[in-house]
Amino acid sequence: MSEVNLQQADLTKANLSGAFMVKSQLVEAKLSGANLSHTNLRASNLSGANACGAKLQKVNLRQANLNNTNFNWADLQEGRLTGAQLQDISWTGVNLSQTFLIDVDLSGTDLTGINFSQAKLTRANLSNTNLSNANLVDAQLRNVDLNHANLSNANLSEAQTKGGNLSNANLVHANLINADLGGASLKKANLSNADLTQANLSDADLEFAVLYNAIFEATTSNITRFLPSQAKLVSQANLVQQSIQIA
Repeated sequence: MSEVNLQQADLTKANLSGAFMVKSQLVEAKLSGANLSHTNLRASNLSGANACGAKLQKVNLRQANLNNTNFNWADLQEGRLTGAQLQDISWTGVNLSQTFLIDVDLSGTDLTGINFSQAKLTRANLSNTNLSNANLVDAQLRNVDLNHANLSNANLSEAQTKGGNLSNANLVHANLINADLGGASLKKANLSNADLTQANLSDADLEFAVLYNAIFEATTSNITRFLPSQAKLVSQANLVQQSIQIA
């Protein structure tokens, strides 16, 4: 079935696993605890719905309207949310591991401590987001916009951020071990106490970056713009076993 009208319907703990509900209306529907795993809700309208604690593994929500939806403690692992509208969502405790979030706009969202491990966030707008303590291990962040994002204490080990915009980002105490930052912009980023062991910084732009006590052990680097006279306290950075080319 498709284009189903379930506006304001009470589907609490309902089992809709595997259902075909493309372009359906679930505005303000009660979906807490519901099983929507493998359900096809492409281009559906779930704005204002309560999906707290819902099972949404491998759900198809591409191009869906999810504005003002409550996803607290929901499991969206391997879900498809590419191109979805995601404004003013409640994300507390949600699992977004391996989720497809390509080309989405999450700017200004509080994503503290969220699990994005192995998520696909290519070209996503994450500017001004709070991603402190977030799990971004092995996440795909190519060409992502993280301008002014708070990534303090975040785990970005193995993350692919090639070509990303991390200008003005707060990366204090961030784990960037084996991360791919090739060609990324880190202008004015704060990398104090960050661990970039074995990270790829080829062609990265670190102009005016703060590198106090940052660890660069065995880092691959051919940095295009790195001005130590302008980088605060860079002389105290740990630059072990690597050579920075100063442009």
